Amino acid sequence: MPKTIAAGASGAARATADGVGMSRERAIVLCADDFGLSAGIDEGILDLAARGRISATGCMVAGPSFAADAGRLAELGDRIDIGLHFALTDLPTLGPVASLSEGSGAAPALRDVLVRSVTGRLDYAAIAAEFGRQVGRFREVMGRSPDFVDGHQHVHVFPTVRRAVLDAFDGGVLDRRETWIRDCGERLGAIVGRGVEAPKALFIAALASGFAARARAAGIVVNAGFGGITAVEPARVAEVFPRFLRELGARPLVMCHPASPAVAADPGDPIAAARRAEYAYLAGERFVADLAAGGVRLARMAEVAA
Repeated sequence: MPKTIAAGASGAARATADGVGMSRERAIVLCADDFGLSAGIDEGILDLAARGRISATGCMVAGPSFAADAGRLAELGDRIDIGLHFALTDLPTLGPVASLSEGSGAAPALRDVLVRSVTGRLDYAAIAAEFGRQVGRFREVMGRSPDFVDGHQHVHVFPTVRRAVLDAFDGGVLDRRETWIRDCGERLGAIVGRGVEAPKALFIAALASGFAARARAAGIVVNAGFGGITAVEPARVAEVFPRFLRELGARPLVMCHPASPAVAADPGDPIAAARRAEYAYLAGERFVADLAAGGVRLARMAEVAA
């Protein structure tokens, strides 16, 4: 029998970071993005998951380290949600998407994907096929369906892409009883009140407009409240992150992008230093103190949505 998202979380999922109390705290999903993109990212996520410092991670199934590290991640499947981080940028797609690459075979750039999306120049059938391939790759490697779906650089809320992703639930590619979906929308008051990268957060929220409403109408579990958009400044991680524990929505989700310093950073990663700074913060005692001060604890979506 398939798991049901609203059925509640396991005891392990209800545990907070290193045993922080859980009686009256507000439950949030803390999701580490980009598993599979590099060995350093994977090591950081695996360590944080094992220590209860995150409650979800999204996998880039075309990433160079995904297959090698997926087995260790699967062992943590009773502690965190493990999802598909659908990628149309930064990595070559699994199959041909002519409206993106025009036959070049190169990894599409974010700006190109965004422009083509908002101007109606993405091929719906090709995007839907690529989404199906990435879901299939996830199942092949992980041996099960993703707990959730979101998008690398938020592509899953882009026009045309969002339709392909949401239609997958009606087309049998995904089961709404098993898989939830991330919304990137935030309230204006929350964005302004937080005071972190407000223009960028407002732009992403505008892109996501209407996405959550359509997901809910289709019976898909979706978060309500989103945070984690930063200027990726390594020196300010510990100062900025606690602001994402404020102005929480009804089903809050915060994203993060950690990487372990124990593995050489990818020289082509423009936010490598910020990833390491995030890892240091999340692995440290100040993070535990910030959770306690904010009255929040980490949980899987089954508990947050219950």
